[in-house]
Amino acid sequence: MATITTYPFVRHLRATPTAHVIQLRQGRTKRSGTGLAFWFRPLAAVLSEVPVDDRELPLVAHARTADLQEVTAQVTVSFRFTQPELAAVRLDFGIDPRTGSWTASPLSRWPTCSGNWPAVT
Repeated sequence: MATITTYPFVRHLRATPTAHVIQLRQGRTKRSGTGLAFWFRPLAAVLSEVPVDDRELPLVAHARTADLQEVTAQVTVSFRFTQPELAAVRLDFGIDPRTGSWTASPLSRWPTCSGNWPAVT
């Protein structure tokens, strides 16, 4: 989570080394990078913060064998966002310019937006 310090007309954002921050101004990317620290005007900036560290997603896979037996396996998928700009376009990683916290919960929505998971055979 980004740390935002408030001053009279500007704010200062400081991100962690595992967060990719994107600042948009007038619809164009002004800054984009991992672990940035910069000044911004809160009324003119749109901020997004995408985690770029390794994440884990536990799943339960159901399958049917050749002799029609049901098999269930617990699976853990490790993932990392390698293209944070594309992830910020597809999911809402927007952060509040006052607090630095996400305005939504994008990581809880990520597995459902990628479509159906393939069947394990």
